[in-house]
Amino acid sequence: MKTITARLLAGSTAIAAVATFAAAANAADTVRIAINQSPWLDSFIEMVDLYESETGNTVELDVVPFTGLLEKIRNSLRAADGDYDIVNVNALWLPEIYSAGYLKPLAEIREGYKLGDGTLSYGGTTYWDSTTGTFSEDGQLLGVPLNGNVQVLYYNSEIYDRLNLEVPQDWDGLIANAKAIQAEGDAYGFVPRAARGSIVYNFTPYAYTQNGAYVTVKGDKSVEVSINSPEVLKALEVYLTLANEAGPPNPGAIAQGEMIQLMSTGRGAQTIGVIAAWGSFENPNESRVAGKIEATLIPAGPTGTRASSAGHWVAGIAGNVSPERQDAALDFLDWFQGLDVQTAYVRAGGVPVRGDLGKTDLGQSEEFRFIEAYSENAANAVMALPFPQANEVSDALALRLNQAVIGELEPAAALNDAADAIAEIFEREGYDVSRLPAL
Repeated sequence: MKTITARLLAGSTAIAAVATFAAAANAADTVRIAINQSPWLDSFIEMVDLYESETGNTVELDVVPFTGLLEKIRNSLRAADGDYDIVNVNALWLPEIYSAGYLKPLAEIREGYKLGDGTLSYGGTTYWDSTTGTFSEDGQLLGVPLNGNVQVLYYNSEIYDRLNLEVPQDWDGLIANAKAIQAEGDAYGFVPRAARGSIVYNFTPYAYTQNGAYVTVKGDKSVEVSINSPEVLKALEVYLTLANEAGPPNPGAIAQGEMIQLMSTGRGAQTIGVIAAWGSFENPNESRVAGKIEATLIPAGPTGTRASSAGHWVAGIAGNVSPERQDAALDFLDWFQGLDVQTAYVRAGGVPVRGDLGKTDLGQSEEFRFIEAYSENAANAVMALPFPQANEVSDALALRLNQAVIGELEPAAALNDAADAIAEIFEREGYDVSRLPAL
């Protein structure tokens, strides 16, 4: 039977909860999973219940707040004997965990193992090539996606219909729609997610559809800092136009919660946001626009390039647990990828990790009409920070992008400053760093 330990308690109650988890996990036939508290947790728990009922196997979940999960994962993977068989790793943490060699390659647990047909790799981020120090399908398969969060373009179809707007195919079209909506005055034309803690993830498709990049991995311990390229500058100019000419006041303070609130109340007409927000928009108890929000592809750049941001979670199998536990863990992850299971996961409110659900009954359902847009954007997902220094680089870039939004730095200066800070990070770590000329 499944045991769930939530580490949101205090004092002796928390100690008792941890002890209960540790005692239960000693059973050899359990699969022990470290997972984050999240809006999609309940849907995952439903899948665990289904797995236990179908197989008779047991799963133990240790539910940890997002802010504490990475340290718990590190501690478990560094120990002589791990506390967890499966660790749920956020996309931003993947390079650190992969490069450290903590996880067991799946093909070493089960010879020749591959992701299931239809399972997405989100820009190859389930693989790691240790010779180049980055994601690559030429490397080893180290994990299975557990939740497939990517960004899509959302728009209010009622406003589109009233103003006779077409779904934009490029950024010029999105800007034109945003300005038309803003001019009408009933809603903000576009809602950015430009707060410092959100902006790097939100800005990524703008940069990559312009054929830009933040940092280009050239080889092992060799990078080119490319954030201050003309392509990324053009992307930032597009971002600022939408934020400052067609957005709400103080766009630099808008994080995900504020974005969802503005869209759900009908005060925002368009946004680029995570597919996991769909449930909030569609919930009639939380949203004034249920049934009016549609999802579609993020606009293409000038050469037709499409991109979305990979913001998913990947389940890896610990290298410091017994072969029997590793095999049991892979049994669960293999089962989780199945078409019927993923269909049930979506119906329970989860975000799928397959790209072919549009071919099922879900794709024809009004309730799940986001599936096609999700699948198309997931196929274009990029991991913009594919190196172990991702967290530090993201912080340095977020500061400068946010300063550009709030007017503290001109766009070119923001990108030049970001390039200086990022280069310093890599040089300190002993990388061979090449630079672009200042803008």
